[in-house]
Amino acid sequence: MSMRRIGAIAFRIIRQFLHDKRTMALLFLAPIIVMTILQFVLNSSSSNAILAIVPPSGPAGTAIVSHLQSQFSANSTITLKILQANQVDSSLKSGDIDGALIFPSDFTQQILLGETPTITLRLSGSNPGIAKQLSGLGNLLITGFTSPAANSAAGSTSANTPILQTSYLYGGPQFTQTDAMAPLLIGLFSYFFVFLLTSVSFLRERSQGTIERLMVSPSSRTELVLGYICGFTVFALAQSAIILLYVIYILQVHYAGNPLTIFLVTSLLTIGGVNMGIFVSAFARNELQIIQFIPLLLVPQILLGGLFFPVKTLPIVLHQLAYVFPLTYANFALQDVMIKGFGVSEIWGDLIFITAFALVVAMLAAFSLRQEKI
Repeated sequence: MSMRRIGAIAFRIIRQFLHDKRTMALLFLAPIIVMTILQFVLNSSSSNAILAIVPPSGPAGTAIVSHLQSQFSANSTITLKILQANQVDSSLKSGDIDGALIFPSDFTQQILLGETPTITLRLSGSNPGIAKQLSGLGNLLITGFTSPAANSAAGSTSANTPILQTSYLYGGPQFTQTDAMAPLLIGLFSYFFVFLLTSVSFLRERSQGTIERLMVSPSSRTELVLGYICGFTVFALAQSAIILLYVIYILQVHYAGNPLTIFLVTSLLTIGGVNMGIFVSAFARNELQIIQFIPLLLVPQILLGGLFFPVKTLPIVLHQLAYVFPLTYANFALQDVMIKGFGVSEIWGDLIFITAFALVVAMLAAFSLRQEKI
């Protein structure tokens, strides 16, 4: 064993990396960016559930609210909010609350008459985990109304336990956490794999000189890009269709919207992924550099797009940054279609942004074509 030969090989690798400025920049810059985003997200985002209370009318309503606030004072994962009955569904739709505990307006009278009142727990249902948490808390709260303190708040010494009636704005008790994650994962896998496939394949076209030979043909730069986009898009759409069919028919994930609308969203997203892969390949000289672009281009979208942390809970700077990424809009659209049953007319804003992103990146890809050896 010759240490000299080993050292020579190691020195050659080190020198090769030092001369590759792009690899050096990505090697040290990408981890710093990802860790900085994680630092802000983990320390600043909140996963608290927001429960609205619609109290009964009269002084008893104020007493019940005070009683519930004292019950929740030690629970840092639940935030209470006071609403009117006619504000519940609009607040659930906008995402301002996750559920609402609605007392009948004559709650006190029913208790005094010895009747058994019905309290409604209205849940969003878009997040099955939070819905299950609030459902369990609702049952505990209802049981608590048999305690002396609770009955005193209601103005009665009766031990009647109210009935809890649960209703859902979206989904239902059959929806699981897998159903909630499926829209996000469909978008992520469609976007990620098609970006990787396109960028590596187009890089090979450049490195093998195919692009240079096509550039001297009568085809314009735009025609070349559109031809490649169309070719890659065929496989991208096939991949999207396979992922969607597998999730719906094999994994049997519950969904509320039209499968064709789901396919439309994923198709537009994958076309954007194809165009971005072609564009990014202009800045890479080998497959390793393509892989190194993933932490810079895809990981921030994954962290900020709602897959792990709700966008609304992010710090203000990251919250605004999330709305720059196409994956965020695709996640919103897929969740709205699959969980809430929305149609194209209700997600058109998200579709416009995803389409605009695909067009802008396609134009950048056309400008990135150069007549030079890779």
